[in-house]
Amino acid sequence: MSVGFTKTKADLDQRAGAIALDLRGVMDRIRMYKSVLDTITDVELTTVLGYTSIEKDQLRSAIGDLDQLRAVYEGTGTRSPAYDYRTFAKLLTGCI
Repeated sequence: MSVGFTKTKADLDQRAGAIALDLRGVMDRIRMYKSVLDTITDVELTTVLGYTSIEKDQLRSAIGDLDQLRAVYEGTGTRSPAYDYRTFAKLLTGCI
C-alpha cells in the first residue's frame, strides 16, 4: 500500500478534473457574490451593515479584482499590464 496520493492515469485524470471543476465553481461564486454586492449601496453597507468606510472600500476593491480575474478566466475581459490579484483579496483572508 502506498502512502499519500497515487500516480496512475486514473488518479491524475481525477485530480485534473476536480481542479477544473473547483476553479469553475469559484469563478461562478465570484460572479454571484459581485452581483449581490453591486445591489447594496454604500450607505447600506456602512449604516445598516456596520462596515467602516475603509472596510467598504476594501471589500468592493477586493471583489472587483476577483471579478476582473473571473472575466479574464472566462475570456470576457483582459488585463494589461500584469497584475497581482492577491493585492486586495488577501485583505479578506485575515491571517490565513
